[in-house]
Amino acid sequence: MRNLLRAALCGLGFVFLSVALFPAAGHATPDPCLIVYPEGPCEYHYESSEYYTVGPGDSLYDPMYDRGGEVLIDAITHEIAWEVYQAPGLTGFVLDEDNQGYYAIGTDFNLIVDGFSDEPTTYVNILLVFDQFEPEWCVPNIWVDGNPILYDAGLGWYYPIGDLVVSTPTEHGNNYSDQVTHHIVWEICYGVRIYAFSDENYNLHRDGNECKTAFSHDTTVPTKESSWGAIKAIYSE
Repeated sequence: MRNLLRAALCGLGFVFLSVALFPAAGHATPDPCLIVYPEGPCEYHYESSEYYTVGPGDSLYDPMYDRGGEVLIDAITHEIAWEVYQAPGLTGFVLDEDNQGYYAIGTDFNLIVDGFSDEPTTYVNILLVFDQFEPEWCVPNIWVDGNPILYDAGLGWYYPIGDLVVSTPTEHGNNYSDQVTHHIVWEICYGVRIYAFSDENYNLHRDGNECKTAFSHDTTVPTKESSWGAIKAIYSE
């Protein structure tokens, strides 16, 4: 997964930039993704083709960006992966070739949508998308700011959150970041993935690469393999 939102290359999820907001010579540009992460504690699961970690004693190690004894480095630029560090509750990193993104526990939390960019820009018509439900046959009940999410046969489950102007310089320079926060509540399944993209064409179709994502898990549901009847019973009592 090559993120669309990156710092020097510049992401659940997650992830990360090659943001071009205007089509060139009649050719549509890919819908840009935004970084999404929970407001609370989370780990970042990364793919080896995108990132690697270093520890104390390595020339790339910076104690200011140590999370759980490691610093995350961009595999292309060999610099600190600034975009991943946007999450204030980041606690550590896990190598995971299949499920990259911010992992957290909980079904009632604030989700931050972060417009991390290498230049000031405006993301229009941002959609939150909910997918990769666990178990895969499960469909959860999901609310955003108290409102039920919507469904489209092509896109799946989603919720529109409007536009986001990104113009605030980041602390480390050379990048910009502005955010919006939305309250997420979901139930019934074991897990759900969330990502966000700017649907510039207003066609409910994402034509860009994969986004930097947030994965949320519910520890009150027994296991991924639980039957639908057993899971439903938890919420029918």
